[in-house]
Amino acid sequence: MRLFLSFLLCNFVVFQVFGDGQISGEVSSKDTGRSLAGAIVSIDELSLETTADSEGDFSFDEVPSGTYDINIKYLGFQTFTQEISIEDDETTTVTVELADTIENMVVFGQASSTAAALNQQRAADIVSSVLSSDDFGQLPDANLSEALQRMPGVFLERDQGEGRFVGIRGIDPGLNATSINGVTLTAPESETRAVALDVIPSELLETLIVKKTFTPDMEPEGVGGSIEVKSFSAFDRKGRSFRFKSELNHNQLEGTASPKLSARFSNRMSVLDGADNFGIAASVSWYDRDFGSENVETDGGWFADLETEDGTEFKGAEEIEQRNYEINRTRVGAALNLDYRPTDDSEYYLRLLYSEFSDQEYRNRTEYKFDKGDAIVGTDTSAYWKDANLERSLKDRFETQQILSLVAGGEHKILDWDVKFNLGLSQSGEDEPGRIDTTFKVKNVDLGYNTIGNVPDLIAGPEANDPEEFELDEIVTEDNTTSDNQFSLQTDWERSFDFANSKATVKVGGKLRRREKENDLEIAIYSGFPGDPTMTAFVQSGISYALGDFGPALDAGKINDYINNNKHQFERDDEDTSISSSVGDYLMQEDVNAFYLMSKYSREQLRVVYGARMEWTSFTASGQSVIFDAVDGNGDPVFNGVDGEVDYSDLLPSVNARYAFSDHLILRGAYYQTIARPSFGDLSPGGEIEFEEDDGETEFKAELGNPSLDPLTATNFDVSLEYYDVGIGLLAGGFFHKQISDFFVYADVADITDLSQFVGDATVDDAELISPINGDSATITGIELTWTKKFNELPAPWNGLLLASNLTISDSEATLALRDSAIPMPKQSDTVFNLSVGYETNKLSFRFAVTSKSEALVALEDFEDSEFDVYQSAHTQFDFSVKYYPAERWLIYLDGNNLTEEPMYRYFKGSDYNAQYEEYGKTIAFGWQYRL
Repeated sequence: MRLFLSFLLCNFVVFQVFGDGQISGEVSSKDTGRSLAGAIVSIDELSLETTADSEGDFSFDEVPSGTYDINIKYLGFQTFTQEISIEDDETTTVTVELADTIENMVVFGQASSTAAALNQQRAADIVSSVLSSDDFGQLPDANLSEALQRMPGVFLERDQGEGRFVGIRGIDPGLNATSINGVTLTAPESETRAVALDVIPSELLETLIVKKTFTPDMEPEGVGGSIEVKSFSAFDRKGRSFRFKSELNHNQLEGTASPKLSARFSNRMSVLDGADNFGIAASVSWYDRDFGSENVETDGGWFADLETEDGTEFKGAEEIEQRNYEINRTRVGAALNLDYRPTDDSEYYLRLLYSEFSDQEYRNRTEYKFDKGDAIVGTDTSAYWKDANLERSLKDRFETQQILSLVAGGEHKILDWDVKFNLGLSQSGEDEPGRIDTTFKVKNVDLGYNTIGNVPDLIAGPEANDPEEFELDEIVTEDNTTSDNQFSLQTDWERSFDFANSKATVKVGGKLRRREKENDLEIAIYSGFPGDPTMTAFVQSGISYALGDFGPALDAGKINDYINNNKHQFERDDEDTSISSSVGDYLMQEDVNAFYLMSKYSREQLRVVYGARMEWTSFTASGQSVIFDAVDGNGDPVFNGVDGEVDYSDLLPSVNARYAFSDHLILRGAYYQTIARPSFGDLSPGGEIEFEEDDGETEFKAELGNPSLDPLTATNFDVSLEYYDVGIGLLAGGFFHKQISDFFVYADVADITDLSQFVGDATVDDAELISPINGDSATITGIELTWTKKFNELPAPWNGLLLASNLTISDSEATLALRDSAIPMPKQSDTVFNLSVGYETNKLSFRFAVTSKSEALVALEDFEDSEFDVYQSAHTQFDFSVKYYPAERWLIYLDGNNLTEEPMYRYFKGSDYNAQYEEYGKTIAFGWQYRL
């Protein structure tokens, strides 16, 4: 590493050769005024080449005086050539408007959005995939995560059928990072670092970039990759722009209609004697969705050692649940971008994005508690119990999640250095006020199931459907909050040099981040009620449930009235209330300081970006643990404050090479190191401890977090070959390999832990302490194949066809401390496939899409026994979109989502053993759009 840095510094000294003039330019579309990011700009006589940035700007420094031809190339547009003259110590300004060459290319349609994405991908220094704002609307993607699922190697974790968390290349979403306008987003939820991207409406954004390799000026958190989100700016296009969109969609399962509205506006203005030097861009979005789902799931797993009264052993479930969800989700978002450019060499900006997601959920649940009774018949496919319990419950929960991203910064030319700086604030949170969980119970009822499979055929005695038989058993109220706030300060200094027909840049920078995350639970548990009420007074008028006989359901309004009128007479379980309200609380502080040094070297067709990043991290956490000591104490809970801290540093080198055989054929290779910090759930220091005596021996059992965890590290290799069609098209293949060390796993660490900190001088005969640790390893290897094509060469009308497809095939292996054999990495699917077939004319656009991923291991219910591993079945979803352009600026569309009503199915080892089965139905949307 020392030799690597010495080589880097030597290059910085060698490349200090100065030129004479400068070129500053802007390239945009003649038809739309949109900036053409990724356009290739070259001066062949000087062997100089650069690419337009995200706002279509480009520049050359230290250009010898003289007259030259400047060439600009952009997929789907005519090549532009113009003669320019360079004078000593002067800046020559070039403004270019390109005209498209593709027949039947709708200005804001499929082909134009594909061209915008491919040009940026071709120009990049790294392996990446790009999605432009017009691509967001080509298919019925309700939020940011669903838009991302169409990209190579990307997969989704869904919640209630909607995309929520985004994984890349088979890596858990919690091990990737997301940023907006260069500022890393914090996470609203308490357990994970993964950002719930369903909170952010796609209408607020301009560009999505999935970065799969890393350079030193990037945040290194992202084992699979990172997601960069750019909100739109007035300098993304010329002049004034406006777009308004209105939609109404219908969910088939619940039979409900939901409205959606969005608008965006941008304009450039002239201020303080400048010309078009101030820009304002704003967008708003509102979506009020009513929908639902139906569910059957198994709590705890399927056990091979269950036994009937006559001693017959069988494999069966101890508890199966039926669930019915009625949901309202409202997304409200707004973005504001202000840009001021007083001179060609300076810029100031303010970027603000706020999004709020509210979720009102009513969940009726029926719980078949077989283990509370006695099994009388049992086989591996059916079983029956007598004297078991049946519970009916309602969760009434209103939850809001918020994400705020604010960044203020600027760019200046200081001497020969391009200097960038920004101040960032990222805030997120989750509030769950007034949650109520109400449970009614009937005992001594006959229960069972006739079949197994994805939806077991459940049976119950007549008492199960008589509300009068159910007594109120428990009411739990909760007021929970999570906050995650981060402040960041960053500066970057970059300078270009010319040397012996080569070009090089030096870039140095630093960043500090200060992050604080807090979780606070306020839970009250009530188990005694005046008059011993039954379920009769709280029944609603029936619900629709297609997965079996659900029986009577609970009414939220009647329960709320009862609580409001009688809460003062409830008996609270003080012990359980104290434990539930304390063990999950935490306060964490994470401080990161970073410095990087990098260089970019360009010579003819070769471009290499190399360097290293150094990060220093300091982490502290405080929480509460509870110990039940029945040996030296009376077994009552005793609460103790728990603190933990860890400091570590990471040196992360990287090399990204790009060789262009031509403007169309590009070879890439990369080596880089990345990290992923532990989840907040693993870092939380609290937990429960039991210390008791059994048959004369003392037993210690605990499950605790570990605030001293180090990050996992990944060594990564990438190679890819990309061919860009002269029209609009891409044929690409890539290989990646990741070696992961210090993987986070749960292990029994009792033998290496000083237990006296918990039990003093007491003797411990048998101990088990489960906690997350570093130490195990994992590997993942895969290939990515992409084919995108606009078939311009076909005769009409077939020249309107467009194909977009990608396939990722990967294989992984991870070792665990409590397993003798390796497992695949959790949430990694061996294959992820996307296919989209479109057709487009000047008036009509049609697109049909399928997205598919294969089976994946998603959870380990028992860290030692693979029989309780949970897998998710292959998921294939079909969507379509039809658009009609009745006039130049008007659009009418019809979208269909999940056309085949694909369910979600999770199962324990062996697909016949249900873990969770959930149906969502399909959604049809109709809308219109006007744009200026």
